[in-house]
Amino acid sequence: MKKFILAALVAVVSVSANAQFWAGGSVGFNTSKSSIDGNELSKANNFTLAPEVGYKLNDNWDVAVALEYAHRSGKGIASQNGFAINPYARYTFAKCGDFSFFADGGFSYGFIHESGDDDNINTWEIAIKPGIAYSLSEKVSLVAHVGNLGWEFAKKGDVKTNTFDINVTNAITFGAYVSF
Repeated sequence: MKKFILAALVAVVSVSANAQFWAGGSVGFNTSKSSIDGNELSKANNFTLAPEVGYKLNDNWDVAVALEYAHRSGKGIASQNGFAINPYARYTFAKCGDFSFFADGGFSYGFIHESGDDDNINTWEIAIKPGIAYSLSEKVSLVAHVGNLGWEFAKKGDVKTNTFDINVTNAITFGAYVSF
């Protein structure tokens, strides 16, 4: 029994010695305006904060979880607050100098509360998100996700929506990571 425990301890220490924790995420902001004949109908401001932490298993595989907070407010629209949790696995399939090309595959659950409405919007998503990372140093990387291939299910009260998404232009995010 002692040999088994010692072997398990050696295995855990050797895997941990090669692995790295990393933390980072992204921040986003956008604004939009709708008007007819010069008369402003609505104006929206959207803010997103998405911190994430991960664990590098080896040169090709990482596991991570992202938490997202989003807020939307403005003129002529109801204020919204949303939260989501997104565990995922990252596979790095190519490296070229300081650049790495990867795909994140995972699922997420989120909910959105709209002011003045008793029904929250609940969302579930399964997606693959390709991306590119640029290493500024051994510990710091800039990351961009470019696109989304996924399925999303949303429910608000009795209304259910299924969405299949192949998107390149509207699904671009930027972030930074620090390895420990």
